[in-house]
Amino acid sequence: MSSDRLDELIRDRLSPDGQVLSLKAQFIREVGAKALAQKEELRNLRALDLTQNDIGDEGVKAIAESEIFSNLRSINLKSNRIGDEGAGYLANSKTLKNLRSMQLVVNDITEEGEKVLRNSTSLVSLSSLKFRV
Repeated sequence: MSSDRLDELIRDRLSPDGQVLSLKAQFIREVGAKALAQKEELRNLRALDLTQNDIGDEGVKAIAESEIFSNLRSINLKSNRIGDEGAGYLANSKTLKNLRSMQLVVNDITEEGEKVLRNSTSLVSLSSLKFRV
């Protein structure tokens, strides 16, 4: 995914107030997720939909560790090949403390990974965590 392509997607899909971004089925992959995590213009983002983007564990790590997403309230990570390693990155995130809703349907997270997320002491605002349809 080129930087120009990602910038174009953000321009086309970011809400006018800068709070909602849907990149559903854009297949940005790990490299796109890492680039996204560095985009200053996303600092006010409240809702991020990354459904079907194949970002994997390393892509999720970039998002979980990015200060850019500290205002995020809702994230949809459905169908992204995220496993227990990625679940651990999310569970231990110091920047996603405002996250209230997380969707992880159709990923590779086992019961162990689910448990890690449910018992997270970092995701203090989380009230909705979904693993299954």
